This record gives sequence, C-alpha cells and structure tokens, in this order.
Amino acid sequence: MSKTVPNFLFPTNFRNGKNIKRLIKDFNVQGYGIAVYLLETLAEAEGHKYPLSDIDLLADEMKVSVPVINTVITSYGLFELIENDDGIIFISSQLNKWLEPYYKQTEQKKLAGKVSAEKRRIKQEQQLLELSQLNSTQQPLNDRSTINKLINKRINKTSLFSSTENEAEKFEGLNQKMLNHQIQQDKQKSKLEDLAQASKENRIYE
Repeated sequence: MSKTVPNFLFPTNFRNGKNIKRLIKDFNVQGYGIAVYLLETLAEAEGHKYPLSDIDLLADEMKVSVPVINTVITSYGLFELIENDDGIIFISSQLNKWLEPYYKQTEQKKLAGKVSAEKRRIKQEQQLLELSQLNSTQQPLNDRSTINKLINKRINKTSLFSSTENEAEKFEGLNQKMLNHQIQQDKQKSKLEDLAQASKENRIYE
C-alpha cells in the first residue's frame, strides 16, 4: 500500500521573500525550482528529513550539480542542517509549519472515525440487548420447529388441493358416463320411432 503524501500550500507571497529573491538572482528561476523540489522531497520523506549524503541522487533527478544543491540548502535560510547518528541531514522548519494544518485535519478525521466506530458499537450492543429481551414465545423464522410447522402447513394445503382435484375428476367422469348413457337411450328411442313409422307406411300402401 502506497504511503499518503502530506499536502501543503506555499504562501502566495513566498517568492517575494528577500531570501527567495536573492536565490532567484543567483540562480535565476532554476534556483526557485530547486528550492521547491527540495521542499517537496522533504514533505514525502519519512520524518520530513533527508540525508545530505544522498543529495547526489537529487542532483541526478534535477539535472543540476551537487554544489548548486548544497548552496541552495545552506545559504538562503530555507533549510537547516542537523547531525545525528546517521550523519548529517537537512530539514525545513518552514515546511513543518506549512504541514501543521494537514496533520491537524488528519488527526480530526481519526478522532471522528473513532467516535463514529464507538457509536456503531454502542448501537449494536443496544440492538443485541433488545433482541435478548424479546418474548421467548416469539420464535425466529430459522427455528427448527417453526420451519417444520411451515413445511407441514404447505404439505397439508397441497394435499387438500390434490384431494379436491381428485373428487372433481371423479365427478366429471361420472357425469360423462351418464351423458353417454342418455345419448344411447336417445338413439335407441329414435331407432324405434323410425321402425314404427316405416311399419305404418307399409300398412297404408297395402
């Protein structure tokens, strides 16, 4: 996970400082660019400090000489040299002041996050307490006996529908048989009537 780089703002009159004007006079605008580059490097560095022994790396990045960078660091009041166990490092007290609003805002966000997390924890505890105080006769849906009751209810309902459907089928079959029987009777009656009519006509012709 990449480290978050602190944000800082230059004062709008930064370039108007006497030391910055002197820097620009000595090295043109390139000197101003070198100073800003060094400040940004410190802002990104751990503890906002950088070893003087490694400025050759910065010189390669900026395409300038090491003596020029040394002069910018030591001659214009923008940076301070400090000696520690690791050797000589340079820092910027001015940069540290510019970073104060960033760290203050970061701390406020952390505090707000802790407060929010604590509120969520308290709310969860209250919800758990309310659940524990529910009437024991109220069974949750995932209770085994409750699920079994629901299953049995559905089975009984299905059986009832199935039984009703079977009765309807039986009634329909009986009704069809009675209809067929009536049709056969009507056919026989019609046939007898035709025979009687034919016999009557034969007697008339005789």
